[in-house]
Amino acid sequence: MPTRSRTSFGRRAATLLAAGALATGALGAAAVPAHAADAAPAHDLAVSYQVSALKAPGFAGSVAIHLKNVGSDRYYAEYPLTSSVVKVKTVSGPQGVDRVITPQSFHGAHVRDLGFDAATSTRSFAVTLANPVEKGEDQLVASLSFNDGLTREGRLVQHLVTTQTGRLADDQGGPNDTDVDSRQHTVRDFGRRLPGTF
Repeated sequence: MPTRSRTSFGRRAATLLAAGALATGALGAAAVPAHAADAAPAHDLAVSYQVSALKAPGFAGSVAIHLKNVGSDRYYAEYPLTSSVVKVKTVSGPQGVDRVITPQSFHGAHVRDLGFDAATSTRSFAVTLANPVEKGEDQLVASLSFNDGLTREGRLVQHLVTTQTGRLADDQGGPNDTDVDSRQHTVRDFGRRLPGTF
């Protein structure tokens, strides 16, 4: 009888140890964050916009356009050139009416005015980089200074949509650099979200 008790105890202990090992393994696996296994891409740029909290929609003011390197390596290309197209679209106000917008470039970037499409009420700009964006760097590459939007037909209120058009071969693109709408990706000087209409 004592032998049988010791045997039963041993079996129970072994069962408990095995269950403990399984539980430990399961917990160990669960403790690893899901994103830890997802390596950052080598080359990836993310678009964002910055504006003063004093900039009211439809009135004069400037909008800064940033590119942040969210990849694991520095981002630089001689060919094809790293470039994006910024489209200024009308949210409200008269359609087919242009607004004076003055571009400015930073950190060696080049900004080219692609003209105004009256049919879609869209003015477009091409932004081309000349210098690298280091890993983790949030680089100011351009700004657009809007004149007052008041016209004889009403006040123009606009937003920006940016898409990266020239990229490194291994940069697959995605929502952070394609059709990036200022209404979802604009912050003020201290980081607080703003509506993103200008």
